[in-house]
Amino acid sequence: MIGYTRERKKKDSDTRIYALDGLRGLAALAVVAYHYTGGALRQLLPGAQFVTLFFILSGLVLSIVPLRVGIDTYNWSRYQLRRIARLAIPTCTVIGICCIVSTIAMHMGWKAEEYANAFSTSSPSVWLHNLLTQLDMLSMTTAGTRVDGSTLAMVDLPSWSMCWELLFSLALPVYVIIATDMRFVAPIALACVLLSEWTQWPPLRHMAMFALGVALAKRLTDNGRETMRDVVAVPLALCGIVLVCQSGFGLLPGIVAQPLAVCGCLILVVVALTCNVISNLLSTPPVRWLGRISFSLYLTHLPVRDWIVPYIPVQGLLRPVVLFALCLLAAEAFYLAVERPATRLSRRLGKAKREA
Repeated sequence: MIGYTRERKKKDSDTRIYALDGLRGLAALAVVAYHYTGGALRQLLPGAQFVTLFFILSGLVLSIVPLRVGIDTYNWSRYQLRRIARLAIPTCTVIGICCIVSTIAMHMGWKAEEYANAFSTSSPSVWLHNLLTQLDMLSMTTAGTRVDGSTLAMVDLPSWSMCWELLFSLALPVYVIIATDMRFVAPIALACVLLSEWTQWPPLRHMAMFALGVALAKRLTDNGRETMRDVVAVPLALCGIVLVCQSGFGLLPGIVAQPLAVCGCLILVVVALTCNVISNLLSTPPVRWLGRISFSLYLTHLPVRDWIVPYIPVQGLLRPVVLFALCLLAAEAFYLAVERPATRLSRRLGKAKREA
């Protein structure tokens, strides 16, 4: 393959890299498959590792612009206002819908063992307290576990990761100052993963993953989008998939399996970030569509499973096909009704903040 010139590299770094959207879409679909299946297939698709991939991608995508325009000149207050609206509106909306449906389900006698008991009370004050508890995104460390060690039956389990997305978004100025050299960031991040496994304290791992993305963004802004030969990209991508998937089978102790899985996630992002046949496949329209709805898909797939799937009359091999189709349709509907308007609103808020 012919290498890019310096000018072409700079142009590529200034444009959207659709392969990253496609990678995020496939990761979201893998999370859906993890929650919708069982047995060996569920082990093959470890959902927690794809959340790690989301965190690396967020660190990369969010830090490109401030690194390019300059830390001192970037409008941080405008960015933070936009980011809060972008994350909070869809997340709070899906949580609110789940709380309302849970209440209706309990009163109509539907089965919802996962989380409806929190809304079985008829007291409005208790119901409101439970709703506000569900909306308290900043209190979660992992799925269902709070910072004080207590547990919470979450009405929408994937929303726990929004805590770390929001915290990272607010801490982004610090990240772009200190997490810019992969030679230092990668060993420190892997050390944080080892320490989090040893201490059983996941927050250390979560915040370290964003730093890997920021370091990749720094390399992109410095060198432009580089080319990787297809003969290297294909086996490297397969190696990344193997490293990610091995953690689901428990063949290695966690203190070994988790750092290897992080390395696999990092490899997949690097392959998508460079120009090669894999990134071209990730940039095809169907995969890009998955990337467009990936946030909505991630937020809505468990409510669809819990509230709709039990009432699907189809059985046999056709059932999972119908299940995934309903999941994608719900994600597209949520994107059009909630996520896209929230994105537009966040842009207007940022513009108003700049003009003020």
